[in-house]
Amino acid sequence: MVSQIVVTLLIVLGHSLAQVLYECPDDWVTYNGYCYLFQSDLPSSYDDAKSSCSIHGAGVLSVDNMEENFYITTWLQKNDPFQQEWYTSGVYDPINSATLNGSTYKWESTGNAIENALMSQFIEAPNIKIVKGVIVYSYGPIGIGWKYVDGTPKKAYICKIAEKEAYRIVLTNRGFDYGIENPDMNKLEFGPYFIQQPHSVVVVSSMEPLVVECIVLANPEPVYKWFRGNNFVTEVNEDLDSRYSVTNGKLTITDPDDVKDSNLYRCQAENKFGKIISDTVEISFGYLGEFNNVQDAGTRAKAYEGAQVTCSKLNYKPAVVYTWIKAGQQFVRPEYQTYIFISANGRLYFSEVTMSDEAEYTCVVSLSGVNQYTIGSLQPPSRNSLPIPLIVDAQMPQADWGPVIQNDFIGVYPSPPLAGQDIRMECFAYGSTTSPFFYTWTREDKPMSTSAFLTDSNRVLIIPEAKLEDSGTYRCTVRRGASKSDTKVISLTLGARPYFLNQLQNQHADIDSQLTWICNARGSPEPVYTWYKNGVKIVTDPDKRITIQKNVLIISHLSADIHDGMYQCGAANTHGTSITSAQLRVLAFKPNLNKYPPPETLMAPLTGNITIRCQPEGSPFPKIEWTHGSNAITSDGSKYTILSNGNLFITSLTNGDQGRYTCKASNTYGVIEGSTTLTIAEGTTIILGPTDQQDVIINKTIFLNCDASHPNGMDVVYEWTFNGFPLFLEEMYYKVVQDANQGSNGLYVVNAQFRHEGMYTCTVRTPFNSQSKSAYVTIKGPPKEAAGVHTLPGTTTSSQTTVAWTAGSGSGGQIIAHFIQYASDEFPNDWTETDAILVADSYRQNDVNENKHSYTVTGLNPGSGYRFRVVAQNEYGRGDPSLPSPYIQMFSAAPAIAPRNLRGGGGSVGDLVIRWDPLHRSEYGSTTVNYKIYWRQQNDKSKDGGLWIVDYIVDPNQDMMVKQVGVDNYYLIYEVIIQANNSFGFGPNSSVAEVYSADGIPLVAPLNVQSVTHNTSAVDVWWEPLAETREIARGKILGYQINYWIEGESPDLYRQFIRYYGNCDKGVVIGLPNDINAVVDVQVYNQAGLGPRSSWYIYETHSFQPLTYPQEIRVTSAGQYQARVWWRGVTITVLEEDLTGYSLFYWVASENYRSATEVFVPGRAHETVLTNLSDNRIYALRLAAVGKGGTGSRTPITYFTFEGQVLIDSSFAETIDTFLSIGVQIQSYIVIIVVGIILALV
Repeated sequence: MVSQIVVTLLIVLGHSLAQVLYECPDDWVTYNGYCYLFQSDLPSSYDDAKSSCSIHGAGVLSVDNMEENFYITTWLQKNDPFQQEWYTSGVYDPINSATLNGSTYKWESTGNAIENALMSQFIEAPNIKIVKGVIVYSYGPIGIGWKYVDGTPKKAYICKIAEKEAYRIVLTNRGFDYGIENPDMNKLEFGPYFIQQPHSVVVVSSMEPLVVECIVLANPEPVYKWFRGNNFVTEVNEDLDSRYSVTNGKLTITDPDDVKDSNLYRCQAENKFGKIISDTVEISFGYLGEFNNVQDAGTRAKAYEGAQVTCSKLNYKPAVVYTWIKAGQQFVRPEYQTYIFISANGRLYFSEVTMSDEAEYTCVVSLSGVNQYTIGSLQPPSRNSLPIPLIVDAQMPQADWGPVIQNDFIGVYPSPPLAGQDIRMECFAYGSTTSPFFYTWTREDKPMSTSAFLTDSNRVLIIPEAKLEDSGTYRCTVRRGASKSDTKVISLTLGARPYFLNQLQNQHADIDSQLTWICNARGSPEPVYTWYKNGVKIVTDPDKRITIQKNVLIISHLSADIHDGMYQCGAANTHGTSITSAQLRVLAFKPNLNKYPPPETLMAPLTGNITIRCQPEGSPFPKIEWTHGSNAITSDGSKYTILSNGNLFITSLTNGDQGRYTCKASNTYGVIEGSTTLTIAEGTTIILGPTDQQDVIINKTIFLNCDASHPNGMDVVYEWTFNGFPLFLEEMYYKVVQDANQGSNGLYVVNAQFRHEGMYTCTVRTPFNSQSKSAYVTIKGPPKEAAGVHTLPGTTTSSQTTVAWTAGSGSGGQIIAHFIQYASDEFPNDWTETDAILVADSYRQNDVNENKHSYTVTGLNPGSGYRFRVVAQNEYGRGDPSLPSPYIQMFSAAPAIAPRNLRGGGGSVGDLVIRWDPLHRSEYGSTTVNYKIYWRQQNDKSKDGGLWIVDYIVDPNQDMMVKQVGVDNYYLIYEVIIQANNSFGFGPNSSVAEVYSADGIPLVAPLNVQSVTHNTSAVDVWWEPLAETREIARGKILGYQINYWIEGESPDLYRQFIRYYGNCDKGVVIGLPNDINAVVDVQVYNQAGLGPRSSWYIYETHSFQPLTYPQEIRVTSAGQYQARVWWRGVTITVLEEDLTGYSLFYWVASENYRSATEVFVPGRAHETVLTNLSDNRIYALRLAAVGKGGTGSRTPITYFTFEGQVLIDSSFAETIDTFLSIGVQIQSYIVIIVVGIILALV
């Protein structure tokens, strides 16, 4: 492989490499003012390529014109023998102007649209439906060109940076210590940056204090402020409301209030270097509305077919959980009745319904949170719907049928699905339940996420904390037996709040240089970018030499007075805003050699080569000059070469090369010199070995030099050991580089992990001697696990305990905060996490060991056992959880909460039915629990009225109680309270619930029953609804039953019926024979049963609807965007009802018939004009005759435009419409000509 393709990671060299300003490094190639890195040794996904290029300050390739494209393709032809695909930064963008087949593209690294002239480089038509598509250079039959491919596979890529910014490639290692002699790394001053961003919070019925927090690292310590409102001008502190308090970055709101506190918030942190603002977060409040007091229509189903019952609608925020109760007595349990399914959409589904399923079902909706940042309630509110009837009509069982996946499935929840949520995909099929169904899930385009799992008899696929990469095509297959199956696919498209592929990096730039910052964020939809300086939005400003192009910020001729400060990039879409920040320091100081002085002496072998190091710090980066004794050295590329980093490379050493070499470094602010004495010796010498102490951040890459000088022609072997043992170089984390260019020999540790920390030794061997040099590599990363997690004796009560631990190593960073996670013995793997605990809040000041910490965890359940573990966080991220503590048993106490969801109703006449959700075992507060129920009639005027009657329930799992209140006390309101208790006392009372006693049988029949014919098989029936009073309805009216039978037959033997729900006044009887006389009567019903029957009413059904359809359909133009339709009408026979008119149905030919527009033409007319037609559209048309008996058959499809009839078939209509939708401006008569030609050819 040619040297240009060799990976370059110079930024991780242990010593500060320096690049002469405005020159591309050796491994980069130069063209027309830009530096290019062709990277193929370490293929990456497109996102990883963006991150890798940004480390150098570069972006993935953008191509500005055809000349640059020619240079790239020429380079690839000469230097890419394997004909790989190479990522560019070209992506689909519907906003910009460059077009190809109606699609638009941009260079993501610059934000610029791709020139139209470059569109010819596509060697195949791009498919813009590809998720995360990227333009690549690829090879085709006619040469190198572009393709649009999936950006997730690992491929070669090309980085690009302006030559005037090339100094950043090898000086990226500058830090806040740059230019400081012997700096104390713990006392370096720097501006603020976020360790933890705040999170949006939804408050759900909670009286707990609300806490939102941001954590910032800075020196000197920052000043925190919180602001709110659309423009964030209102500061939130105690002066605004005494309920607010700000402690460091923590905003606490006591007694949170929906009206006062619902708003957008953000945190601000500031010190002397500048100001930064946090992500925008929202504090909102959850709510659960009420069900409508009008009962929903029930569901009528046929036995042995599939069925569904829909929950009544109500409003809520943020989320709800559905459960169902059958016949007011038992919960529906799909885990035991696998032919039943409860969907997240609230519906109750039956694979095959039978007569035993006929009942009234109650939908129970409970408010729930969506994530850990929802402040929940121990008793989230819930609502019970009115009973929803499921009526099953008897019929003979069908032969084994199905499975048939129901139309609502595959269902995806929540909607819309967002990255970071737990995504739930549901699949459910109808079919015979005589044998079991087996559900399987597959992903078609890629492997399934390793975190995905199945539940609910494999009917539900869960993807926890889904990522954008989980977008794709999923298939559900249902099988019954060996041969019967059904399958469906769904394209899952996840939305995502923007997140950054790599954070902005602090920049320590030279005065008067240029800086380009590229902000790489992902989101769905694509984010919009905003740039800030010190918390204030900035825009392109020529006076300040600032240029902003979407996600790219360019500052030219840097000046400390104008440009120093804290910069932020904000990426926003419909799902939120994310912000990344970094500090810009513009430096100007004279050169120095304080950190890396030249060695006093060096030895090199006769006839060998050597590199003499010169590594000054200075800003602007100094000019390097070398002398040998008093003679100036000229870089001639043969004997002497002054490398681009300033080092001096000497070849073919002779005794005359001995002596003193002086490096002179100068810039506009001063001069510094350093000297080295060179001695020539026999054998080999390591002239550039690994630096003694080197640090690397976890998952980054480090390079360890090992360059030896030796006589020409002598065999040399390089060996590496790790902690004294030979290094296994075949491991993917290691790569040895041996190159003829001095300074390029050494070892890469790629994607370094903690286990790679230790002593690395390079040994160079020749037949005559050997030499070794070593370096200790320290891996910086998230903190190590805490140790000794335990609870402090004497701190445990019934609801809290103090957890103590010893902090682990900071792994080269500063531990900022800890998090305590706890799990109960009932749910040992369900860990709950506390808010962030700042080190200052947990540090045990009286302990001699400064790493000792403790914190009190509150809100625990009495009588439960808990274990705890600790997670630490520093500037590099969160570490692994510690080993859990032993279980600690909380003191037993009275129950802390009351049973949830107190409700009731139903039962037999004279019953009062009271229901509740039993407490979970972990909520008992002791070994068991009892229930105390208070109840009384509301507004009771009797002698003992107003006194509470008390009953006790000793079974902790019992969920209902039935009391006899007498048949005269039907449908009365009773007030109910429930309380849990154990041997340690009574818990809190629930709120008062209002419960109705059971209904009484209605005693009044509907009046004024009448009927009129609807069509050949249906009649309309109406009546006067009953007054919905207790005395008349004797309960809640559930609906009316219409009984019907053929005149002359027995109303008791041959009666059929249909029910309509709610206190309605009309209904339709369907499925009747045509042209007959029949009789109807009506009954009202409630939960107790049917009332008396009304008086009879006799009705007659119509004869048939028109049995033929119109003929000779003709379409002609009626002017601009209008078409005239003419037809030959139908003739009515004695079997049909009178004609009332004609209906025309027309729609765009390529769309579904369901989108058709209906136009009714009354009477015996035979033509009409259709208006408001669109240009460049082909329409489909069908006609039908309409009579009193209904709408007749529809004609075959006729195709037309507003200029007349089109004689094409339906399969060709979609092709023509697609052709027109491309955007080509073409007249309809040309379309007709084209169609005619094609038909002629066919």
